[in-house]
Amino acid sequence: MHVCLILDNNALTENVVQQLDRGGRHRVTVLHDIGELTQSALTPDAILIGLQQFTALRENEPMVYLRLSRRSRIVVVLSSRELLDAAHILAFADAWVFEDLNVDRINELLDLGLEGHCLMPKQFLSRLGVDEIRLTLLPRLSDPEFETLRLLGEGMNNRTIANALDLSEAVIKSMVRSVLSKLHFRNRTEAGVFAARQQGALEQARTGMTPPHVHAAAARRAGV
Repeated sequence: MHVCLILDNNALTENVVQQLDRGGRHRVTVLHDIGELTQSALTPDAILIGLQQFTALRENEPMVYLRLSRRSRIVVVLSSRELLDAAHILAFADAWVFEDLNVDRINELLDLGLEGHCLMPKQFLSRLGVDEIRLTLLPRLSDPEFETLRLLGEGMNNRTIANALDLSEAVIKSMVRSVLSKLHFRNRTEAGVFAARQQGALEQARTGMTPPHVHAAAARRAGV
């Protein structure tokens, strides 16, 4: 199988090449960007592409994407913390590989991708697995947004939150929308349930400290 790599950084490229070499079944070509592929005569069976490169391809060159997707399977390589941010675009790929979870199974995942299948890590199929990703995204909230999320977890409405934070109700309404957008909640109820469920972990995650239960989950995935 001929596989082209167009990944987002050199360290990731080296890791993926090593994993592919272990399988001993692929001819690997490393490229720097999509332009290099489109200007060549290469017709790979699979294109392993980084999330940033794939996003740029879909948004800026949709016809190039369409042409490539007709002749090659497209497999996006990303980290687990990027999953929620990338959810809107991953449907356009044939398969996904998570550099921090299952890149060691890349040969198996490529075989599945060629058949049109995608193997999702089991933790993403659970509520707590998605919570783990959201906890890593908390530092992107401003201080007032974080307090708004915390108070949503206490079941407060906008008016009560506004009084608690000494802000206008209109400002709180805007901040609720921002929280929903930044953490990819469907509605305020989902945000409130998350904040209540993860109440003990919110502050640690907000300051960049990994909560103990997230450490434990990562250890289980690594087989420690």
